[in-house]
Amino acid sequence: MEGQTQKVDTQEKGRLLSYISMMSVVALCMGVVSIIVGILVFVYLGGGGYPITSATGIWYSFLPISFGIVGIAAGRTTDETTQSKLLGGHYTASILLLAMGYALATAIQGVVTCATNSEKCGTNGDTQLALHIVLLCVILMGYILAVVSMCIHLRNRNILHPDWKYRRGCCGRKGEEEPPKA
Repeated sequence: MEGQTQKVDTQEKGRLLSYISMMSVVALCMGVVSIIVGILVFVYLGGGGYPITSATGIWYSFLPISFGIVGIAAGRTTDETTQSKLLGGHYTASILLLAMGYALATAIQGVVTCATNSEKCGTNGDTQLALHIVLLCVILMGYILAVVSMCIHLRNRNILHPDWKYRRGCCGRKGEEEPPKA
């Protein structure tokens, strides 16, 4: 039994990897849209102040882009060790994507500031309002992708993360023995 791993259904794993790849492509597109919105906020600033000047769209985009790159790479690689590490990184990126509360807060502040015709919104209030609504939608979509990704990883951990079987803590199960040491 030494060195043996649990048999994994390759068709099921392929299906799950295709879902992860599709979510990752969507996340990459979201990251690009977020960068574009962030740049346009500065282009149409027109004397605006905080929270409009927070560059939320630009710095938020790094996590969806990371999530996307790691997910696409995990779906394309055939090496089991590399794929396992990339899937672990994808799961971690989904946790970090869900933890972007400050980005959500500044996007909401931007929408409220521009919706109330505040002088902090600058001379292009309607344009800023539209840009912040788009950014808010991108961030909310990121939350949805993160939750779906985490559910896929946790629900199918025996297929996607067979190495989690012997971990302690949230992902390990009580009563299972550690694999034999080589």
